[in-house]
Amino acid sequence: MSASPDRPRWLEEVHVLRQRKGRDDVGRVLLEGLRCVSAAASAGVPVETLIIAPEFYSSERCAAVVDQLSGIGVRPRRVRPRQFSRLSYKAEGLLAVVRHRVPALGEGPVPRDRPLVILDALSDPGNLGSVLRAANAFGGSVLVVEGTPKLYHPKALRASMGALFHTPTFTADRAQAVRWIAGGGPPLLTLVPEGPDSLDDVAWSEPLACVIGNEKRGVHPDWADVASASVSIPMTGIVDSLNAATSASLVLWECRQRRAGAR
Repeated sequence: MSASPDRPRWLEEVHVLRQRKGRDDVGRVLLEGLRCVSAAASAGVPVETLIIAPEFYSSERCAAVVDQLSGIGVRPRRVRPRQFSRLSYKAEGLLAVVRHRVPALGEGPVPRDRPLVILDALSDPGNLGSVLRAANAFGGSVLVVEGTPKLYHPKALRASMGALFHTPTFTADRAQAVRWIAGGGPPLLTLVPEGPDSLDDVAWSEPLACVIGNEKRGVHPDWADVASASVSIPMTGIVDSLNAATSASLVLWECRQRRAGAR
């Protein structure tokens, strides 16, 4: 790794991390923009490097976040606008290198008072991030199956708008997740385009888990033996399916509304 006066070693390391488009081998992640950086800061996520270009600040909140982090000992590193633009065009003058790891299933209790969305092998990091955002909005938890690296892809981080750091989230491989459901996990729904039951007919008396399958292949067959029901979202148009993020949002909203009505 070469360094120069215009690109010191610490900045070169940030460029390398950016090129990885995800979490590196020691757990470092590059966050872009006010929402992600402020969400990480408010969640107490350790910030290793804070890079700023005040010329690009979008509001006074950017300076406030820098002051907040400076107050706990994080020294901001100011770079020239041109240097910053080589790292990000959408970051409002704020970048942060943080250390973060989502716990694996079994490393902590999965909340049983929240609906759980199980994302099984999603391909699009943007969908994954959007589901995290919806889960945060509607009081859900997320289990990411066969897709841990995508959690830290820039598209996922941007789509989540910082929700990753404020939403109960876990990771697992499929076999482990299926065993967990079979061994006393929450009642499980599989969401499919043409299920024998409708989402309208689900009893929401207790929080459920719902599997959202891969965008092209759908729900993996391994879930069939542990599912309580296979359901579809009722639709009236010509389409027969919705994308993963929209489907998850509808399930979470429906669960919230039904449970609120039962109180």
